[in-house]
Amino acid sequence: MTIHTAKKFKSGITYTVVALLYCLFLSLVYQRTGIVTINEADKYISAAKRLLEGDMIEVLQSFFFYSSYIFFTAAGIFAGGIKTVVIAQALLSFISAICIKKTINLLTGSSRLAFAGMLFFLFSYPLQYWTLTLFSDSYFVSLIGIILYYTLKNKSSKEFAFWVFLNILLVTARPPGVFFVMMFGLYFLHNSRIIATKKLIITGIVAFAVIFLSLFYLPVETKGYIKPIAAGAIIVDKADYDVPAFDASDKSTLASAYYYLTSKYGISYIAKLYSKKMVSFFTLTRPYYSNLNNGVLILHYSFYLLSIPGLILLFKKNKPVFLLFILSVFFAANLVALTYNEWHYRFTLSIFPILIILSAAGINYLSGRILKKHSRLTA
Repeated sequence: MTIHTAKKFKSGITYTVVALLYCLFLSLVYQRTGIVTINEADKYISAAKRLLEGDMIEVLQSFFFYSSYIFFTAAGIFAGGIKTVVIAQALLSFISAICIKKTINLLTGSSRLAFAGMLFFLFSYPLQYWTLTLFSDSYFVSLIGIILYYTLKNKSSKEFAFWVFLNILLVTARPPGVFFVMMFGLYFLHNSRIIATKKLIITGIVAFAVIFLSLFYLPVETKGYIKPIAAGAIIVDKADYDVPAFDASDKSTLASAYYYLTSKYGISYIAKLYSKKMVSFFTLTRPYYSNLNNGVLILHYSFYLLSIPGLILLFKKNKPVFLLFILSVFFAANLVALTYNEWHYRFTLSIFPILIILSAAGINYLSGRILKKHSRLTA
């Protein structure tokens, strides 16, 4: 047996053991929660069933920015039912974890940290809980983890085509996908030196302006989307909001909600509300969760602390990746700050792959500093 073959065999055994432990972990979560098919999940299941009945045009018109997940759900239901969708989500999550491992290896060169990052992703309860739901979040987060790797690595022509396909899936998985795809695209243009830096900055500003104006001025009132914003809700915790002076219709826009808030409360209120929602995006715990649940979530705040030295390392060694990560996080948070946060912490999940990668980079940076300090003291 050659050294290469031996390494490949050892790697195969390692992945098999991790996969089995991951299945065991998900089965434990399943015993506690079952498969969640209520609330927003019902929207996707209903749309997927309509799609299987041939109602493609109406589904795409009503759920374009969720369409790739609806197709994903429909394929799973067609192949074997709801459990098949969950199995497919688990498989996608496992692939994403491997891609996160490879991304950490690309940025730090540490195979140990890369392996630890993969394990963090796979065995994070707040993250993997959503694998057992038919919400779009597990699918969305897994795609981000996979695309990050293919964005940062040197791509062959086939890999580039695959990367484009993945970005199409992401932008049609959830509306925030637009911001991530914009950042991935800008990074690719910079890294490939297709356009000069100044033109790239202008392109980025124009792209952001178009998305921002679309966000504010396209009619989006469906099932009470605008009313919580007009009510000044930070975390939406009920089905409907009573805003007597605000008339929500199918032509209502985000701009109309902000016009109402500004005329009633003033600019200072808007600024405070924006700040509260921005902070809320990074908040995982909830007062209505159990102490045990909040305790598990508090542990994940360590990602924020470790991400800081990770950002410092990237700022020093790889500014384009630093900007890719920090702007992706900002745009995801900014979308919540302009709209509202959700009953759970689902919207924050989108930055978990980035936080895990940054945390690994942060540990790499801190350990390097400690080793340097130790070598100076012993010299």
